[in-house]
Amino acid sequence: MRVTESNIASNFLININETRERITQEQSQLASGKRVLKVSDDPQATNTILRLKSLLSNNSQYQKNNAQAQSQAQAAESALNSFTDLMVNLKGILTQATNGSLTSADLKSYGDQVDQLLGQAVDIANTQSNGVYVFGGTNTKQQPFTLAADDSSVAANPNGITGSIQVPVNEGINQTVNIDGQQAFQGTAIFNLMIQVRNELQSGQGPTTAEAQSVDTYIDSVANATGKAGSIMQYLTNNDTMLTSQQTQLEQLLSVQQDSDIAETTLRMNQDQLDLQAALSSGASVLPDTLLNFLK
Repeated sequence: MRVTESNIASNFLININETRERITQEQSQLASGKRVLKVSDDPQATNTILRLKSLLSNNSQYQKNNAQAQSQAQAAESALNSFTDLMVNLKGILTQATNGSLTSADLKSYGDQVDQLLGQAVDIANTQSNGVYVFGGTNTKQQPFTLAADDSSVAANPNGITGSIQVPVNEGINQTVNIDGQQAFQGTAIFNLMIQVRNELQSGQGPTTAEAQSVDTYIDSVANATGKAGSIMQYLTNNDTMLTSQQTQLEQLLSVQQDSDIAETTLRMNQDQLDLQAALSSGASVLPDTLLNFLK
């Protein structure tokens, strides 16, 4: 088979261009730090990269959801702890008010203290976190409890104070993140008891044994709600640790598939540059000067 100068020139040009393309790609990989710059670089790796990026995006959203849920659960737990302290104070007032030697003025003073606790209790029940009412059930943008202007009654939001809020906090996992007003305060029952006791004390009438027992029952009820909020908080804390670990693992897997090995890529580029120079030098000794100049 006769090898013509045209064949030699064509093969020479193909080899030179392929080497130059490799050098250009290697330079781009070094500049970007990425091994895969387009689908054709590695179709299989590209599919894996896209899947990993999707998982990372989902994981980041779960972390945001989890953080918001943690904030709400923490606010609920803190508020319920404060409410329990308030109820213990109420029980103390009732215990002191059962002293048979108290005057009407003494009882009225205790009634005024209960009235102050009532205002504080309603404020706690209307606790907000990140712009939402913690104990509003699913009606998080509406105030769950309203104390009448004359402090004569407490009304619950007519649109409801119940309902569970579930948030996706991991793949396939929706976590309930709230304690609604019905669970926390038995609706308005606790406030109604406080109003009843206040009115009796202010009128000079001491509390009954049944009222004191009711306070104990409500203390237990609030403590139970506090425990539920604490359990939610603990789950979300553990889940946050898991999500952080997943994020790290996914980032490492993505790096393996996507990132270039700087040392290896630099070595290959240097070798390709040497090969290119060698090819150009050898081509100069084989091809006619005019043809080599044309190719350049």
